[in-house]
Amino acid sequence: MSSSEIAADVRAEKAAAIERTRWFYAFLPNKVGSGATISLPPIYVTEILGGTVADVGVINSLTNAAAVPAAALWGWLSDRVGTRKHYLVLGFLGFAIPTILMGFSHSVWQFLLLSALVGALGVAGTPVSSTLIMDTTPRTQWDTAFGRFNQIGGWGMVAGRVVGLACVAYGIAALGNETTQRGLWMIGGGLGLASAVWAWRVVPEPRLPKPRPPRRPLTETVRYTGYTLIERMRLLPHSVYYLPTWNPITLARIMAGRTWTRTRRLAHHLHPGHARVEDDTFSTLRAYFVVSFVLFLVGTMAYTPFAVWQREELTNSTSSVFLVGMMNSIAAALSYQWVGSLIARWGSLRVQMVTISLRIVVFGGFAVMSWLGVRGLTSIVVLIVLQSLSGLGWAGIAVGGNSTVAHLAPEGHEGAALGVYTSFLSFGAIVGAFISGFVVLWIGYAASFTLGAIGVALVVLALWVIRRRAPADAREHL
Repeated sequence: MSSSEIAADVRAEKAAAIERTRWFYAFLPNKVGSGATISLPPIYVTEILGGTVADVGVINSLTNAAAVPAAALWGWLSDRVGTRKHYLVLGFLGFAIPTILMGFSHSVWQFLLLSALVGALGVAGTPVSSTLIMDTTPRTQWDTAFGRFNQIGGWGMVAGRVVGLACVAYGIAALGNETTQRGLWMIGGGLGLASAVWAWRVVPEPRLPKPRPPRRPLTETVRYTGYTLIERMRLLPHSVYYLPTWNPITLARIMAGRTWTRTRRLAHHLHPGHARVEDDTFSTLRAYFVVSFVLFLVGTMAYTPFAVWQREELTNSTSSVFLVGMMNSIAAALSYQWVGSLIARWGSLRVQMVTISLRIVVFGGFAVMSWLGVRGLTSIVVLIVLQSLSGLGWAGIAVGGNSTVAHLAPEGHEGAALGVYTSFLSFGAIVGAFISGFVVLWIGYAASFTLGAIGVALVVLALWVIRRRAPADAREHL
């Protein structure tokens, strides 16, 4: 072939790749709507509905609790009934309609019910996003496709933060606080409806057998799918991509250690001494699950009252709350790729220990601000700096966690291990959100942030111990 023909083929392939991923943009309005309302719930509950910081924690906890089993159910159904497209549209509608109705809510209980509906219905499309990409994209292009998908979603969230900031900055002055906050819910929900219509028109519907056969090799599947975590105003797994083979029975068997028993016995029979190494790896993995649970518990506990603290104690404006939250998202979006390269060079746990340590500075900084009575423009500047550090820390948690579990999981069980890991994170967020408001009511904001900083410090110490005790073959990647 001539050079001109080769160049033409390359251009044609690039054009085909862009065409295959064009439906990714159907997620953009929904991401913008989610980003626009991401910092609104605690302010809306306390200022408009007359709730307390304890109510905010309970709402967050119950929303998460509704989302965890729902994500597994929708993922299971998507492999057996209907097409992936139906679940994407349902997910967009599950976010859009309750979000619009939130603008009409007049009590904490109404808002709690609608939030639970968002948690249960809004995740309908989450488990199928990754698998739909694999269904419609050649295996050799998975890297590029997933990178593009995450990039669109990540910057859509940032754009939504900007939309929310602009609405509250100009809307409150022109229309008043309550009207603006109620209107922002309708804007966010309306953008979700736009995604539903867009997805119905452009998302492909590949005809594949039901139930879907498991993908092989699973190690390669995990490399591309895993999960995506998006931090709201607290550490919360908002988007969780479960593998098609995940189910609660598998999780229970893994937690009991039964799934890998046969593998260990066989390895011990064929290669004496190897079974002991695998036992050590499994113990290390279970320890990492527990430490991750604690990390999300203390992080969620400290972050849940963050927006309310800015309004009630620092007396900052709603606009500044949105601005501070936006800096977190921007810092995280800019850090993901860089953190990934650091993990490839230094190891996942090393990078996690450094980035998680930033949360000690962040939560400790919040406590110091509360104790010293920092107010006004100074408080906003300090919060922007601290939230930028927090975004960098979040990138290390999100990227490093996936890598750590993949390296510690026994071969052939990486997908199930990631499912267990995600469940630990989810339950940590549920518990942390539930107790957060009561902790603030009992001991105050400053003490709550201090407790969060101490908890994160203990997590870093535990990660250091885990790495030291990890088997030598795994330690080189950690």
